[in-house]
Amino acid sequence: MKPELRACWPVLSGKAKDKVLELQTSIGQLTQRLEDFRRNQERLQKLYNEYRTQEMAGGNNSQGMQAALNQRQFMNQLLGLQEKLTLEIQSTESTLAQQRKLLVLAELEYQKMEALSEQDQRQVKKALDKIEQRQMDDLAVARFNLRSA
Repeated sequence: MKPELRACWPVLSGKAKDKVLELQTSIGQLTQRLEDFRRNQERLQKLYNEYRTQEMAGGNNSQGMQAALNQRQFMNQLLGLQEKLTLEIQSTESTLAQQRKLLVLAELEYQKMEALSEQDQRQVKKALDKIEQRQMDDLAVARFNLRSA
């Protein structure tokens, strides 16, 4: 009976590697999303600051009461958007942290499967080497017996 590699370790290793790649992709997408949120947050803050500066400068008196009311309403909407964006950023950061923890675990699992696969390969090679050595020993004994006879 000739020893053979177990097919399970490469399969399990492949699945573990796929999980690592999936998590890395997810982390990349979340990181990009977080950057986008932060850029949007900066733009909203800049826009809000511009309107706030206009309001503080007293430019509203010349615009009229309705325009000043509209400007304040718009500024309130900007603040509401900023709050929503802040919540989205916090949520994305939390998800990102969770995905990073999962990635560490997935990488450990992948390393474990690779180690088990390599261990199986070494055991099979050792067994094959033992069989080969036994065959060479049997051949040497047979030659010796033929010479003696």
